[in-house]
Amino acid sequence: MKKIYLATPISTEGEKKWSKKLAKKIRELGYEVYAAADNDSINDKSNNPTPRDIYVADIDQIKKADIVVCNITGGLADGTISEIGFVAGWNEGNQDNPKKIVAFSSNERLNQPQFYKGIASAGANHLVLGCVDKWGTFVGNTSELIEYLREIGE
Repeated sequence: MKKIYLATPISTEGEKKWSKKLAKKIRELGYEVYAAADNDSINDKSNNPTPRDIYVADIDQIKKADIVVCNITGGLADGTISEIGFVAGWNEGNQDNPKKIVAFSSNERLNQPQFYKGIASAGANHLVLGCVDKWGTFVGNTSELIEYLREIGE
């Protein structure tokens, strides 16, 4: 069974619930999934986890993963962007056995930007997109992610 690390923003209650729901859908496809939203030792803030606690817990799981699924939202998602950077750096040192990055976006404005006087309604960092381009693929929206994972899991 392939192991997936799910990298997605979880700062708000809605994001955290959505991440858990997405992890469940991916598990139903037959993958083993680590979603930080499920790890109460670091994400139940009443436990008062330190930044190092969070780093160690999440990075350990990335190292164990075969695939890192990343939600690129174009917003303030420092943790997710850091996870993508970690995987790209890891892969540079492990080119014989890299971890595949599968990126998608749950941001409708990023998936289908509107323009006003040449200004896009959303955008994503091109260094991050370069990491994805070198070490994986961008599959589109959430539904396209599920379909992609279904196809590669068969």
